[in-house]
Amino acid sequence: MVKRPVAPLVLLASSMVLASCDTTPPAISTLMNQVAQATRDSSADELRACYAREGVTQTQIDEHVGGWEEYFDKGEHWTYSGITYVSLADAPNNKSILPEMIAMAQGTTISGMKVAPNLKVLGFILVSFKQPDGAQAGATEDVGIASDGTAKLALVESHR
Repeated sequence: MVKRPVAPLVLLASSMVLASCDTTPPAISTLMNQVAQATRDSSADELRACYAREGVTQTQIDEHVGGWEEYFDKGEHWTYSGITYVSLADAPNNKSILPEMIAMAQGTTISGMKVAPNLKVLGFILVSFKQPDGAQAGATEDVGIASDGTAKLALVESHR
C-alpha cells in the first residue's frame, strides 16, 4: 500500500475555502487594483482618477490627493506593501478603522457642522506602505459606488 501525503490536499482545500470567502465586491476589487497601481507608480494623476467627482470640486480632490504626497516622495522611501477592504458592517470590529471614521462615513455633525461623504460609503480600503527600516504607515479611504456604477473613493467634506 502506498501512502500519499494528505497535507497538500488539506492545504489546497483550505486555500480554496479562504478564496471563496473573499467578500470584496467586484467593483471595489477593480478600484483597489487601480489604487494599488497608482501607489506603485507614485502617480497623483492616476490616484485622482480613483475619486468620485459627485458633489466635490477638483480643488477638493487635489487637496485630498496632496495628502498622499509623502508616500509618493521618493526621498521619504515609502513603498507600497498592500491593500485591503473592510466593509462598513465589519469596520466596528477592525482596530484599523477608528469609530470617528465610521461616524463620518455615515454623515455626522461635529461642532455644529454637518460632515458627510459625497457617495454612500460601503466600506474602507486600507493602503499600506513600509520603509526599509521596517516602519509602516498607511491611508484609509472611504469607498462607494459612483453614479456611473464604478467604485470610487469618496470624499468626506463639511457642508454648511
